[in-house]
Amino acid sequence: MRLSSLLLTAPLFLIACSSTPPPAPVVEEKPAPVIKRDFAKILEGNFRGQFSFGDGKGYFKACDANKEFSVNANFALRNIYEQIASSPYTPVYIEFAGEITFSKDSEKEIDSVMRIDRVHHMALAKASLQCAKPIDTFLFKANGDDPYWRINIDKEQLFFSTKASNQAYEVKDSNFRTTQINHVFTTNKKGQKLKLTIQPGHCYDLKNKEYWGYTTAVSSVWGEFSGCGEPGWPIVDQVFTGYYLSKSNNTTTNLTLNANYTVEYKEKTLDGEILKTGFWKTNSPNRAVVMLTKEGEKNIRQELVFHREGLALSTTEINDANIIKPILGEPLSFNKMNAKEGVETIKVNRINREFIAEDINPASEVDIEIQKAVNDYFKIHRTDPKDTKFSAVKYDLNGDGRDEAIVLLDWCSEANGCEMLIFEGRKQGYRFSSRISRIHAPVIVSKTQHYLWQSLLIEKQAGWSVLKFDGLSYPIHTRDLNVINKDDYSTGISLFSNGKPTQWFPIKM
Repeated sequence: MRLSSLLLTAPLFLIACSSTPPPAPVVEEKPAPVIKRDFAKILEGNFRGQFSFGDGKGYFKACDANKEFSVNANFALRNIYEQIASSPYTPVYIEFAGEITFSKDSEKEIDSVMRIDRVHHMALAKASLQCAKPIDTFLFKANGDDPYWRINIDKEQLFFSTKASNQAYEVKDSNFRTTQINHVFTTNKKGQKLKLTIQPGHCYDLKNKEYWGYTTAVSSVWGEFSGCGEPGWPIVDQVFTGYYLSKSNNTTTNLTLNANYTVEYKEKTLDGEILKTGFWKTNSPNRAVVMLTKEGEKNIRQELVFHREGLALSTTEINDANIIKPILGEPLSFNKMNAKEGVETIKVNRINREFIAEDINPASEVDIEIQKAVNDYFKIHRTDPKDTKFSAVKYDLNGDGRDEAIVLLDWCSEANGCEMLIFEGRKQGYRFSSRISRIHAPVIVSKTQHYLWQSLLIEKQAGWSVLKFDGLSYPIHTRDLNVINKDDYSTGISLFSNGKPTQWFPIKM
């Protein structure tokens, strides 16, 4: 019995000793899922520069940039170009809504391409200020010549100018870059109503070889007017331009967003420096897309979508050739440099000019082009000048390299002075700009500018006053101007420096 118990116990003991747990199975880590995503689309980006077309291919170069983009020119773009350009490959100035995109895989020799969706303005290079043209001094402007009128909208104010009057109106925020018909209704302080209708459409001035992407119509107490229009440059683009810095651990990254939409992305680590270049785009004040197309000489396709808070840009991922790569740890954040904390400075467009004191008097012989401009002024306004005569001097008031014609009519009196007309210099001839009453010569050019036009100093009975350009014209009436110290403003350039002219020329040709 005892023996049998031992025999039964022994196997149980052996079983207990041999029943150690088996090794845990090896669990293989699953690879992170591959997230594929198309590159971001930023519609209605704003660009300007030089465009040309020939042999079925379009080319665009942005202002202040050396990069030339290939453009797939659609029928509408080709048709506008053929109306403005004299021959294939003729360079024209262009403003448009479009987008920079990465090139397709089949276009490996090209890192990026430009798409032009809607043309806002096109002009022969010689007929336009081109990249020197101010673009942030208005939200929308329009004009017509038969009869003469102009509108300039900026900072919730609408200035309407005709031969008879200059009027100011208030306007609420409106989308002046719309692809739909836009109606603006407003009433000024005198109770005078005005209706402005803006409609996308082709509008040409083939005489001056210019195109605008909007047709405009005005209904006012002064009559009905029609003409062409163009939108200004949105402030949102200017908010992003500048220098940005990011520091984390042993990595310092400098990001530069240039006004011509080029990008520099320079990353410094203990192992060296990497420079990437590309482009940026936006259509929102809170979001900018950076496209990196080159690392040295190598083509790359990397995209960072930044979100803006105050002066900082941040992102949590990189789209590398349509594969999303999350940024580990903290988001990649950049702080804007050379700006006060919490304050965004917007550059005000201004031409820096140097002046040398000069006395400018009328020539002894009639200037035929000025005579034609004055004659046309009366024709357009259906007025017979009869025996009215004129005298004129020339000076570049708006810094575009072309002289304006400053004209005095012999409608003069000792007390009230003379009537003055100003004609803007064009590639061919002159275009009416302003009519100003009660001017006593001489007229002094001021150091100050408004909308890139030099102000003018005139002498009244109480002293000297300043005539400021309002985006459309100088003021018609001079009686309510403030008195200033001439020496604080004068450039020393005196128009009609000898006073009221003694020699006059007939207007009729």
